[in-house]
Amino acid sequence: MTDNRFQGYLQSLGPGLILAGTSIGVSHVVQSTRAGAVFGFGLVGVILLVNVIKYPFFEFGPRYAAATGETLIEGYQRIGRWILPVFMVLTFLTMFTIQAGVTIVAAGLAANLFRDLADLSVSTWSVIILAVIAALLI
Repeated sequence: MTDNRFQGYLQSLGPGLILAGTSIGVSHVVQSTRAGAVFGFGLVGVILLVNVIKYPFFEFGPRYAAATGETLIEGYQRIGRWILPVFMVLTFLTMFTIQAGVTIVAAGLAANLFRDLADLSVSTWSVIILAVIAALLI
């Protein structure tokens, strides 16, 4: 493949990869496969409904930000002063669960990948991962 064709191919993948990267997370990968194993096709209707409900947020949030030059937080604030405290409460209530889920999945992967080097528990790997991430952020 020539360099020009390859670059065009990568550019055509760009927006789709960005959308997939922001839309698909640990919960989707882990819990959807688990739900499929446990319930089979019994949840197909629920999955379709959730995707129909979720799609507008992934579609129109970035469009709004690009069209107005505002962040979504600024857009929420234009709705009214009450929305920002609601947004903060919802974010605060969900952040611990999301962080715990992502950390445990990463720790489980690390425990399996590096079990020959160090036979550490998932809890120990969780502490190591959180310490490394905290050090990077600091």
